[in-house]
Amino acid sequence: MSFIVDNCPRCNAALITFDVKAYNLISIVEGERGGSTKCYEIYCVCKSCKKGTIFITYEKKSSSLHENFILNNGMNLNSFLHIVRPVTPADISIPEPPEFLPPDINNAFIEGTKCLAIGCYNAAATMFRLCLDYATKGLLPEGDEPNQKVKRSLGLRMEWLFEQKILPEVLRELAQCVKEDGNDGAHEGTLDKESAEDLEEFTRLLLERLYTEPQRLIDAKKRREERRNKDIALN
Repeated sequence: MSFIVDNCPRCNAALITFDVKAYNLISIVEGERGGSTKCYEIYCVCKSCKKGTIFITYEKKSSSLHENFILNNGMNLNSFLHIVRPVTPADISIPEPPEFLPPDINNAFIEGTKCLAIGCYNAAATMFRLCLDYATKGLLPEGDEPNQKVKRSLGLRMEWLFEQKILPEVLRELAQCVKEDGNDGAHEGTLDKESAEDLEEFTRLLLERLYTEPQRLIDAKKRREERRNKDIALN
């Protein structure tokens, strides 16, 4: 039986061994240095208190892990998986983030949806704006344009990106949920549920345009090439 070593959230034992009982692939996200990495939920049982915990984990970049060996190979999975945290009640009612997000944006989006699910609207908005901040900074060209004021302000930056046709025009109207300075509502603690939900919807749509749809096209092209190469080999 494979195992992992981590702190137990049930009995607070430090660096205790857990027997791995089951696993589930829940998503694939973009790796920090290109490529993609798999996100697993790992169900395991603490050797100390004999209670079960589900850990959220990411496959390490250098990992050579094969899913068939996760349960039955007697391995220490810490060598192959980065353990993020245990699953908590806040995970139960949140929607999945868009596919193929960079890890920092993926984690911020998940945190935002958790805050939204439990009614912490200002905290949720802060995390969604952080997602937009990460995503849009990478779209700016090098050089003096736009000016520093635009570069620093999320709202002004996004308006500039729309004007330059870098962001899709069809999303401009939905972008009204982003304030000019990027976080005045959250700073003042004045955001309501509807405002936070509007921001979550816009953030999801924009991230899908920037990350999910391009990667799906790449994957579809790859599958098409594999089918054609297979047909050529058969002929």
